[in-house]
Amino acid sequence: MIDRSLLDWAVKRALELGADEAEVYASITRKREVSSEGRKLKAASLATIDAWVRVSTDKRVAIARASSLDREVLEKAVEEAVSAARVSERDEHWPGLPAPAKPLHGWIGYDEGVATLEPGYMVELAKQVMGEVDSLGADLMVASVEVGAYASEKAIVNSAGLDVSERATGMTAMLELKRGEGTGFSFDVSRSLLSDVQLARIVDEAARLTVDASKAEKLGETFTGPVLFDPVTVAPLLNMILSTAFNGELVVEKYSPLAGKLGQRVLGGLTLYDDGTLPGAMGTSLYDDEGVPRRRTVLAEDGVVKAFLHNTYTAARMNAESTGNASRRQKVGVSHSNLVVARGRDSWDTLASAAKLVARGFLLSVHTVNYVTGNFSVVASNPYILRGGEEVPVKPVTLAGNFYELAGRITPGRRPRSTYMAVVTPPLLVDGVTVSG
Repeated sequence: MIDRSLLDWAVKRALELGADEAEVYASITRKREVSSEGRKLKAASLATIDAWVRVSTDKRVAIARASSLDREVLEKAVEEAVSAARVSERDEHWPGLPAPAKPLHGWIGYDEGVATLEPGYMVELAKQVMGEVDSLGADLMVASVEVGAYASEKAIVNSAGLDVSERATGMTAMLELKRGEGTGFSFDVSRSLLSDVQLARIVDEAARLTVDASKAEKLGETFTGPVLFDPVTVAPLLNMILSTAFNGELVVEKYSPLAGKLGQRVLGGLTLYDDGTLPGAMGTSLYDDEGVPRRRTVLAEDGVVKAFLHNTYTAARMNAESTGNASRRQKVGVSHSNLVVARGRDSWDTLASAAKLVARGFLLSVHTVNYVTGNFSVVASNPYILRGGEEVPVKPVTLAGNFYELAGRITPGRRPRSTYMAVVTPPLLVDGVTVSG
C-alpha cells in the first residue's frame, strides 16, 4: 500500500522550499505473466514504482520523477522540482492544481483474485489452452500463448486539499496458432478473472482463423468498395485516428485535424464518446492521473464535434473544464479512458450482406496511419472475400483510404465489443475502402 502520509509530507516539504503549490503522484504496478516459446512456458514477475513531484512557483511549473518511494529519494525529487521551477518560463495559462471532487460513479475495477494470482495458476491456464488446441487436431501448432495479470495502485496528494487513491486489476490471455503458411491470433481481456468460457472462445477464434488462413487464396485484384470490420480489427485504427484527433493537447497546438471544428459535422453520422465510468471496461477508473473524477464526455454526436479530451491545463487553454482525461507517461498529458463508438441497429449478417470484404484478425502496419490527415494504409491479417453470400478466406490484403472522407459512409453494427486498448466499438461497415492484394 502507498503511504499517503509520505506523499502529504512531500507536498508540505515542497511548500517549505518555496513552491506556491505542489502535487505528488505515486503508482505501484505488479505484473505476472506466463508466456511460451513454442510450447515451453516461462514465468515472469515485474514490479515498478513511479513517483512524480509537480510544483509551481509564480506560474513556473516543473516536474521531477523518481522510481522509489523511499523518503530520502522522494525528498531529493522535491528539491529538484522546486529548483527546476525557479528557472522554468512563466506560463500564463497555468490554472493551478485541481481541487478535490467526489467521484461520479462507484464501480471499482479491482479483483482480489487477480491481484493475488500465482504464476503457477497461470501456467495451468496456459496448459489448459494448449490442451484445448491439441483436442481440435487439424494440425494446429501453438506459435505462442500468454496469460498475464496485473495489479496497480495509485495515489495523488496536492496542496489544494486533494487526497485520493485507488486500486485496479486486469487479466489478459493471448493465443497465436500456425498451420502451414496460415496464422491466427486471438485474445481476451478482463478486469477480473478470465473464465473458462472466455479461454475457450480464444481457442475457437484463433483456430478458425488459422485453419481458414491455411487455405487462403490470393485476392489477385484491386477494388474500391464496402469492407466490414470486426470490432477487434478496427479498434487500432480508431485508436490511432480518433483518440489522437480529440486529444486536447493536439487541438490546442493545432496539430489535430479537428482544431477549429467544434460544432461542425466532420464524422458523417457517427456518435462517439469517452466514458471513464463504463463498468467492466479496461479504461474505467474513479479518477484520472490528476485526481479529477472520470466522466462520460460526448465527443461527436451524429457526426458533429461536441467536445475534446482535456486535463486541467489543456482545458484552461481552451476555456473549458477538464474531462478527467489526464495521463502520465513522459509528461502530464491527455489520453482517452474508454473510447466508445455508439452502436447502430444492424446485425452482423445484415452488414455482411452489403460487404464485399470482411476484415477479421488484426491490422498490421497501423503505425503508418497519418492521424493529421486521416490517411491510412494498413494490412488486414485474416480477410475474407464475399462470394455468393459465403466468406472465402484470402491472403492478407492492404486496406487504404482517408477516414474523414469515408466517415459519412460508415454504418455501425449493434453489438459492441470492448478491446484491449480500451476502445469499445461495434462492427463497422465502411464503404469506399480501396482493397488490394
